[in-house]
Amino acid sequence: MNRASPAQIETARRLLAHERAAGSARQPGSARQPGSSRQDSAAEGTAAGRVYDKLHAQLAPLIGAAGVHLLFMRSAKLAQGELAWLAEIPIVEGPTKLRELLHRQEPVVATESAAALFGTFFTLLTTLIGERLTNRVLRSAWPTIEGAAPEETDR
Repeated sequence: MNRASPAQIETARRLLAHERAAGSARQPGSARQPGSSRQDSAAEGTAAGRVYDKLHAQLAPLIGAAGVHLLFMRSAKLAQGELAWLAEIPIVEGPTKLRELLHRQEPVVATESAAALFGTFFTLLTTLIGERLTNRVLRSAWPTIEGAAPEETDR
């Protein structure tokens, strides 16, 4: 099994946090109520959808739209050992269903699930296209985020 490394999970957390903040900044009239778990879960679902969309835009020219979708679905399959609710994602509805399912989770579960899912995605992507190209893709999608891609390691 291709488990995500702590560095890849941390990268996923940073990207999700960035997209969560970007989403709330775009909705100036929606004041967040502390402790509103529906609102927090919805924000996490929206952030995960935005991360997927940006990855898709960067990766589709390299591995095709179907390749991105299948890599995402494989990530969900691998991560479902730890997160049973991910088994509910039908292959044809991948990212759309992910958003919906994250909205139904408790905020902490939604956050950790999305981080584990995208951390696994980054692991599989690195296996497929290599560490340098994966880092380049992440930096292209999020050029303003310091540490968007983990430091490269010597292999």
